[in-house]
Amino acid sequence: MSDRGGLLVVTAHPDDEVLIAGGTLAACAWAGLPTAVVCLTRGEQGPICDPGRATRATLGEVRADELHSACAVLGVQWVRCYRRQDGNLPWSNRSAIIAQLTNVLNARLPDAVVTFGEDGLYYHPDHIATYEFTLRAVARAAEPPALYRSVWPDDLMEELVDELRRRELPTDLWDLEPGEFGVDGEDRVGELVLDVRPHAIRKLAALRCHRTQLGPEHAFAALPEDLAVRFLGIERFVPVDPSRDSGWLMSAVVGKTAARV
Repeated sequence: MSDRGGLLVVTAHPDDEVLIAGGTLAACAWAGLPTAVVCLTRGEQGPICDPGRATRATLGEVRADELHSACAVLGVQWVRCYRRQDGNLPWSNRSAIIAQLTNVLNARLPDAVVTFGEDGLYYHPDHIATYEFTLRAVARAAEPPALYRSVWPDDLMEELVDELRRRELPTDLWDLEPGEFGVDGEDRVGELVLDVRPHAIRKLAALRCHRTQLGPEHAFAALPEDLAVRFLGIERFVPVDPSRDSGWLMSAVVGKTAARV
């Protein structure tokens, strides 16, 4: 397999790669396409849901290992986890980060890049900064790839939590309210709706590699397979510049079963 071309996912913290594009990464890897993940921090300020796995001093290293484990489950070919300070990306050395990402783009020449949108999934400052860095790096790349932002419907997590409550299953979402996730339809105009249901169980397994982040009361810790397929099996992306959307991402993942809405 070539190490150039294919899909590159740019994230802020370990576990973001699964949340925003786990099924798409798995689908591309399954199809034999190059896949890569760049994570800007090790997530050392995140929670420690399993004290037996990490301490505050070791969490960054442990989460980097969890990232590599999750990417192995998804079949990701190339992974880099940088050591930018978690929780501080908006105030980090922006030019250095953009240059670092530009170097990755010029070395790997991906066909498509996926990252967060302007909403940062739930308005996380590190996520929003990652979108801005990636946008600028793509603009500076020698051969700019198509750039896509991950989008979630604003009612997706509310529907999931309602179903989990009905089944008397855990509903925690990192102490966030379900309504904090996602954007409304106006922010999803032109979205690609990718059917990655054949890879939903693998996506859930990859998410569970991030054991420090999923305590026993977390919604994804006990998520049944049927709900994984239903709620994790569709991924949505909007091209940042529709004129550069070559259709590569759609055809690479599901071909004619993907729909543009």
